[in-house]
Amino acid sequence: MIDRALKPLFVAIFGLMALLYVIHNIINLDAAYGAVGYVLGLENNAVFTNSLLPAIDTGAVPIFAWIIFLFEIATGLICLWGAWKLWSARGSDAEGFEGAKGMAKLGLGLGVVTWFGLFGTFGGAGYQMWQHEIGAGSMGDAFKFSVWALLVLLYVGQRESAT
Repeated sequence: MIDRALKPLFVAIFGLMALLYVIHNIINLDAAYGAVGYVLGLENNAVFTNSLLPAIDTGAVPIFAWIIFLFEIATGLICLWGAWKLWSARGSDAEGFEGAKGMAKLGLGLGVVTWFGLFGTFGGAGYQMWQHEIGAGSMGDAFKFSVWALLVLLYVGQRESAT
């Protein structure tokens, strides 16, 4: 029964974290645009000076920043919805609780896509953001967030024993 309390709690915590980060990005919009623009503009890439991906003009930076924000918002809201569904199903039989996991899994999976996919793949591998302090900090945090999402996803995905 403890798993039926912890699973929705962990999903809710992850959803809340996603929303807190995106809210801080939005209330500090100029700084967020600056960080995204710095990475996408390929500024100060001193180690690998040539990039497969093109530098993004500052005029397009808000579009890319809002793509990130929307992924983070969706992650947070879907996780919170999934946590509520899990919490609501905690008294159900095993099949009922298992059936309530869908939104939680979707939200956590979207968290992996956001921080592993967008930041790790496009930011890290594509735009080589690890080459400067701003990008390296964001990439390190994105690694932590994607691992946390994956760990909670693995835990939530575990089926209960039949006993």
